[in-house]
Parts: sequence; structure tokens; C-alpha cells
Amino acid sequence: MPAKVKVLVEGYLTSDSKGGTGSTVSLVSDEEIIIVVDPGFLKDRQILIDALRSEGLSADDVDVVCITHSHVDHYANIGMFPNADILEYYGIWNKEGRMTNWKETFTENIQILKTPGHNETCITLFVKTDDGVVAICGDVFWKEDYPEVDYYATDSLRLEHSRKLVKSMSHWIVPGHAGIYKTQNGKRLKDAKIGKKVVIKNGGRCKKCHRPFLKSKDKCLCQEWLCYRCCQCDMDCAVCRCKHRQF
Repeated sequence: MPAKVKVLVEGYLTSDSKGGTGSTVSLVSDEEIIIVVDPGFLKDRQILIDALRSEGLSADDVDVVCITHSHVDHYANIGMFPNADILEYYGIWNKEGRMTNWKETFTENIQILKTPGHNETCITLFVKTDDGVVAICGDVFWKEDYPEVDYYATDSLRLEHSRKLVKSMSHWIVPGHAGIYKTQNGKRLKDAKIGKKVVIKNGGRCKKCHRPFLKSKDKCLCQEWLCYRCCQCDMDCAVCRCKHRQF
């Protein structure tokens, strides 16, 4: 059974004349798992409490709080959920502060990928729903039709790669600071499934992790059948320095 995605609180930017900055807060329901994504700044926490109540939920019902990246405007209200584990770039943290690694295939309907560029800790949730695949990507995209240049990005080239990946794998995007919108290539992804990466340009895939090669530099210089993340060259290889570029 597909999962469900609902925007609980639509985010905004200072440029929207609302004052301050607020992240988009999303709800993901998959079987018995309730996930809240990016509970950032709110003028009043009651706004989020009321939004959950309209879905028949309370803060106590939330199983997982997901943080798309480590900017405070996306996690300021993380303490609202007393029973929730915290999912972020480095792993899943429980209430005792113990961390375990998350799997890329989080559930049958939810896939997690690292999508760095805005900063080094960005992740995106790809959620299979009845309406297609929804990418909840934080500030990989701030909002629809927002200027392409992200002046806050720590790595513009990685961000470009992440944006292409997110757009190529989704029907819908939930950006960091606005409402959900449809991707241009939704029709060609009609039969897309979580775990099956669809790309605009067919540059091949890594034989180990199966990530697509969107650019030539995604490939290991010595072992072109592997990406630079999965490079098996020795650390002192005179040709390839892939291991120093791993996430």
C-alpha cells in the first residue's frame, strides 16, 4: 500500500514579506510509521499541533522526526516530539542518544538519498504515493521558480548534481520553503518505483551502488564501472583520489 504525504505547514522566506524564515513541515504516513519532516521555526508551536490534530494525530504519535539538513530553520522544534527517533544525515538517534545507520531503502515506500550541495548534510526522502513519487528535499530546492543560484550553497557543483537527481526521480517536490509542486517530467515517471532510479541523461550506473552517472566526474578515474563513492583504489593511488571525495 502506498504511503501518504501531506504538507502540514507551508514554509516561507524573508523575501515573502512575512518576516523571518520558516521551513515547510511535512507529514509522511507509511503503514504504522508516522514521520514529521523539518519542524523548523514557527511563530507559535500551536500551528503545528493544530495541523497534526487535523490529521487525527498528536505530537506523541510521531515515530520519527526527519531533518533534511543541519540548518536551524529546519529543526528548531525538534523537541516537540517526545517519543520520536531522529533521522538525519549521519544516522537515526533514539531517545537515549544511541545512533544506528539508516538504510537507503527505509521502507518499501520510502527511499533516502544523500543530496549534498546546499550544505554537506542534506538528505532527500523519496516517498511512493498514489499520486506518484514525492521528493521531500529541504533546501535542494527552496521553492518553485526560485532563482537557480543558491548563494548559501557550500558546493554549487554538488547541488547541481543533487537537483538533477531529485527532479529525475520524482513526480512532485516538497521544497524547503514553499508548497508542493509538480515536476516537469512527471509523465515519463508514471511507472517509476522506489529503488528504480530514473535519469534524464543515460550515462550508465555504478556497478556497486547503482547510482546513475549524471556527469563524467561521477565515475572513478581508474575504475569507470564504479562511482567515486564506491571507488576501491588504494588511498595512495597516483591517478585517482576518489576516496578523499566520499560523502
